[in-house]
Amino acid sequence: MRILWLKTELLHPVDKGGKIRTYQMLRAIARDHEVTYLTLDDGSGAPDARELAAEYCSRLVTVPFSPPRRKSPAFFLALAGNLFSRLPYSVQRYASPTMKRRIAEEVATSDYDVVVCDFLFPAASMPAGLAIPTVLFQHNVEAEIWRRHTEVAVGPRKAYFGLQWRRMRRFEREACARFDRVIAVSAEDAETFRREYGLADVSWVPTGVDVDYFSRSGTRQREPNHLVFTGSMDWMPNEDGIVWFVRQVLPRIRETV
Repeated sequence: MRILWLKTELLHPVDKGGKIRTYQMLRAIARDHEVTYLTLDDGSGAPDARELAAEYCSRLVTVPFSPPRRKSPAFFLALAGNLFSRLPYSVQRYASPTMKRRIAEEVATSDYDVVVCDFLFPAASMPAGLAIPTVLFQHNVEAEIWRRHTEVAVGPRKAYFGLQWRRMRRFEREACARFDRVIAVSAEDAETFRREYGLADVSWVPTGVDVDYFSRSGTRQREPNHLVFTGSMDWMPNEDGIVWFVRQVLPRIRETV
């Protein structure tokens, strides 16, 4: 099978949950299928990211991409401009007319069997009316994340997050309806897609753990009263979760110990 796989970043360094999930799945898929990995490239990948792409695809296609650096003046200007957009900013940030043209060219000139849109964000650059099956590979229910942000936010952030949540819900519903199949990360997420967006063709693939990599070394002794968190701290749900843990749970652990 020939697969056109769409992404918004190079996978190396494989340092985040979403990258790890995609990397491990693609490595397995690429053993038996021909994968073209088409991605935005903002230059933040590892120096050897292009060479290492051979681990998970037979062909790499990159589209230059220059988003505003987070917390820079250009970033806040883009946030202000997004107030007048129909798209949530986290989607608008990745919308690329160049990528949209390149996807259309790839499908028109190559004999692909399926297009896989990995995460919701590349869907902003998906051309309409592709003549081959399309799959949306969802890592989250994005609108649900923004709903939770809205619930816990206070002040002006609550109004802004509420706006982003409503836009995300509309975009996610419309995007899911454009694809022939949606793949979720859990049975709960799959049911949310069916219930909230009226989708029929939804399946799910659970996230796993590389038990060969995450195995006991036998050389380190367990350290009492130590906790380790390995999540990525540039993602708001993880930040919120750690703040909640430190405020609500850690004091109870200390009190008990």
